[in-house]
Amino acid sequence: MYRGIHLLSIDSKGRLKIPARHLEQVNKNSSGKMVLSVHPDDSCLVLYSLKDWEKLELKIGALPSLNIHTKKLARKLIGHACECDLDKFGRILIPNSHIKYANLVSKAILSGQGKSFEIWDERTWTDQIEKLDRLSSEEEIPQQVLSLSL
Repeated sequence: MYRGIHLLSIDSKGRLKIPARHLEQVNKNSSGKMVLSVHPDDSCLVLYSLKDWEKLELKIGALPSLNIHTKKLARKLIGHACECDLDKFGRILIPNSHIKYANLVSKAILSGQGKSFEIWDERTWTDQIEKLDRLSSEEEIPQQVLSLSL
């Protein structure tokens, strides 16, 4: 499971180094093979081990293909997917199209989401967290969340 938030630099060639604490798991899960795509609803990127990506792709493929939400999900998530191998320094190369999509400049937030990572521009991440805090204070907490014990 990928956990935690890391502030990382993106070099001039568009490479992002995966933190050492996650490298062993990435190599174990998929021999350093990863899949990078755009998030279907947010201005960030998603990064999966190849093994976990293939499971997700099968689930998406099983959805009704004529449904508008399935089309959006498939076109954004699968359509923008690219395989990326970790180099010998534990870095991935982010394509220019993906850098533009997420407005990545030089600093990025790598946020562990369990089976995947999200990659955010640092300022966009801060804005998004503030927005979620504001929106969540306006809505009633769902029963599933209330039943969760921390």
